[in-house]
Amino acid sequence: MVIEPFWWWTDEQKEFAKEIDEFVDDHIQEAEEAYWERRFPWKVMEDVAKKGYMGAGVPKEYGGLDLGATGCCIVAEGLGRLYAVGHVFVVSMLGGLHQLIVFGTDEQKEKYLRQIAEGKVLGAVCITEPFAGSDAANVFTTARKEGDKWIINGKKRFITGAAAAGRYFVYCKTSDDPEDRRQYRHITAFVIDKGTKGFTLEKINSLIGFDNVPNGYLDFDNVEVSDANRVGGVGQGWQVMMSGLNFERLIGAAVVGGGLADILKMLAHYMERRVQFNTQVNRFTNLQFDFADIVTRYNIARLVTYHSAYLLDHSKELKLTEFETGTWASIAKLYNTEAARDTGLQAVQMAGGDGLTRFYPIERLVRESKIGEIVAGTTEVQKMIIYRMTLMKKGFLDLKFRFKIHPDIGVPIITSEPSPWEGKEVNKENILKILAEDYKCNPGLYMTPDDIRRTIKGKKKAINEVLEELEKDKLIVTLRHPRTQKILLAKANYEGLRKAYPKEYYRWYPDWVKEDERLMEMTKY
Repeated sequence: MVIEPFWWWTDEQKEFAKEIDEFVDDHIQEAEEAYWERRFPWKVMEDVAKKGYMGAGVPKEYGGLDLGATGCCIVAEGLGRLYAVGHVFVVSMLGGLHQLIVFGTDEQKEKYLRQIAEGKVLGAVCITEPFAGSDAANVFTTARKEGDKWIINGKKRFITGAAAAGRYFVYCKTSDDPEDRRQYRHITAFVIDKGTKGFTLEKINSLIGFDNVPNGYLDFDNVEVSDANRVGGVGQGWQVMMSGLNFERLIGAAVVGGGLADILKMLAHYMERRVQFNTQVNRFTNLQFDFADIVTRYNIARLVTYHSAYLLDHSKELKLTEFETGTWASIAKLYNTEAARDTGLQAVQMAGGDGLTRFYPIERLVRESKIGEIVAGTTEVQKMIIYRMTLMKKGFLDLKFRFKIHPDIGVPIITSEPSPWEGKEVNKENILKILAEDYKCNPGLYMTPDDIRRTIKGKKKAINEVLEELEKDKLIVTLRHPRTQKILLAKANYEGLRKAYPKEYYRWYPDWVKEDERLMEMTKY
């Protein structure tokens, strides 16, 4: 079994994984033939639709399987072994599934969620433009209201599933007001059907991978759609877009798993049968270590994926915020795509010249994984998200200790003892001494006003007023917020250090220096 179940999966999910495995095994030859013949695997996609797998995340009331994020990941992991089929499944899920569930009207849900569940009409998501990539808010494609119609003009590019999809989830600019732009109220979401007048395919890209996956440019030339095609409120497009990103990143991460599993099996098969230096190469320690690296990445990738899926599926009962689920979704997307890239490169090296040929699927992973590091949010964007969301996790990064100068050793040590400054008066002398003590512990760092407040337990306003006075006295330097000019950081300057304590306070030498008279001479000047 390729899709190995985790212990926390329900019996239904375990059976579903087994079923997906069997389906993929039955269709892998068809998918391979389509790959080599450079054609879209319509027949396999039709069989996916017949089995209802496209509706893995659709509620049962609309004809879906209602298996949540975990079910969608199981389908993505399995279909990932079928190359184009897996990629098209992912973008079809990205093409409005979550957004329609959250923001769609009853009529839209009845039409499009049933359409997704039936799988007869594939979907695509349209964000990227010549002007908007990672900067997703910078869309130039416009939607102008005329009566009860919207007129859409512009272009979208790098759209996976272009021409194959029949349903396109499109984000358009609907306001030029600078305040709307600043508040992210300038975008509106629409769902547009293939065949709408003026909505045409401009170009199909030839990419490093996606050999039989259509990825292209779309042109909107006075495309007229009804207001019933609008998803969410006017100017609510950014929220609509952001709402589905956790789910979308996760599905984009899950599709990697199946391909990694097949590479593992291929390598094990290859290493047992390849002979060099009069022995099987699977006896070479370096190749055993390389294989172990790949196994490790594969298992971590699956663990991160399904942990993230579990959090999404149970976020309400676990009382999780979007920050918590979003961080894990980004971690999954980041780790899995980088793991696939590293595994592909390592697998090619392990197979030598055979790894370079297209007759083995190994080199394919290298090319596909590079695309994975860019689509559905680049690696750099995921890192930005992980960084920002970690900062927003209240209390997680707060130090539970402080530094103090040890009275006997004279060096900074970590302590959980209360600060001796607690309860003392917030005045210039005390705050300056706190800053000077911090210099002795952390000579290259500034203090935040909150650091000072935690040290002296004073009121924030009083501390800020004292810092303002110390800066006017030219005893400290500060870093201020570029817009509000609020003090962010403060540090005693050299004059402030001299005023706070005599110079002997700052001195410290290891014993071996103290014992060397020639080295100690300079301390007497």
